Amino acid sequence: MKIQIEKTGSYLPSLVIANDDMATIVETNDDWIRTRSGIESRHYTSGEPTWFMGAEAAKEALESTDPETIGLIVVTTVTPDYATPATASIIQAEIGATHALAFDLNAGCTGFVYAFDLAAAYLAAMPFERALIVSTETLTKLTNFNDRKTCVLFGDGAGAVLLKKTDANDPSGICGRFMGGTGEGAEHLVGEAYEVNHPFLQAPPWPKRFPDHEAGRTFSMRGREIYKFAVQILPETVMRAVAEAGWAIDDVDLIVPHQANARIIQGAAKRLGVAEDVMVEQIADIANTSSATIPIVLHRLVREGRLQRGMRVVLCGFGGGLCYGAVAFVY
Repeated sequence: MKIQIEKTGSYLPSLVIANDDMATIVETNDDWIRTRSGIESRHYTSGEPTWFMGAEAAKEALESTDPETIGLIVVTTVTPDYATPATASIIQAEIGATHALAFDLNAGCTGFVYAFDLAAAYLAAMPFERALIVSTETLTKLTNFNDRKTCVLFGDGAGAVLLKKTDANDPSGICGRFMGGTGEGAEHLVGEAYEVNHPFLQAPPWPKRFPDHEAGRTFSMRGREIYKFAVQILPETVMRAVAEAGWAIDDVDLIVPHQANARIIQGAAKRLGVAEDVMVEQIADIANTSSATIPIVLHRLVREGRLQRGMRVVLCGFGGGLCYGAVAFVY
C-alpha cells in the first residue's frame, strides 16, 4: 500500500511529575517505580484538555501543509472531553481542515496502530491526498491516585502523524500487518463511562458487566494478567507482521512498541533476538500515555534523526480490550 508518513508532531504538558513527587501522595519511592516500570517521570496536564493537546500535536505535524488537502482525521483516545462532538471534529475546526471526514476511535493502547492501518486503507480507496492521525490522552482523568500500584504508571500527552499517498516508485508503504483482540480479557483493565439514569427508570440496577470493578470512572487493572498478556503478544504480533511483509526479523531497523513497561519491552527484545537499539524504549520520561505513546516516540525518532527514509519499521500496540496489532512498513 503506497503511503508515506509525511510529518509528525507531539505535545507534552509542561508539568513534569517525578517519582519523588508521587511518593508524597502514595506509599512508594523512586527505586520501586523504576525497577518495576522503567518510569522516572511523567507529564501531567495543567488544565489543557484532551482536544487542545491533540490540536497542538496536529498543528506541528501540519507545519507548511495546506489543511484543506486532508481528507480524513482519526483521533484515538480513551479520555475525550465531550461525548459529542467527537474530539476529531474539534481538532478539525482548530486546524481548519474544513471538509475532512473526522471521527474518534477507542481501542485503548492499540488505538494508534489500528488508526494507522485504517487511515492507509481510506487513502487507498478514496480520492483525497492526506490523512491525519491524532492520538491524545489525558490519563490523569482515569487514574486512581489512591492506588499505589497503578497511579505511578500513567501520563498525559499527544502525538500526531500525517500520512499521504505516494506514487508507485516510492518504496514507502505498509508491507505487513497483524491485528486482533481477546475480549475475554477485557475485565483486566476497566474504567466506567456513563450510567443509565432517566426519570422513568423503575427496574433495579442492571448487573454490572464487570462486577469486580469498584473504582467507578477511574482505572482498575489486574497488573499481573496484563503483564502476562503483553509479554506474549508483543513479540508474536511483531513476528506475524514481519512474516506477512516477507521480511526476516534481522531486516527490521526499528521496532516501536507501545510504551507500557520497560520490562515488557526488554523481555520482547530478548524473545525476538533484536538489539536494544532496534527495540525502541523511551518510557522513562513519558510513562504510559495509552494510544499516544507510539506517535510521541515516532516524532522523537524523526526529530533525533534515528528514523530515516527507507528504514523498515514495525509499530506494535497492545493493551486494554484486550487488543493488539502490529504494522510493518517502510518509512
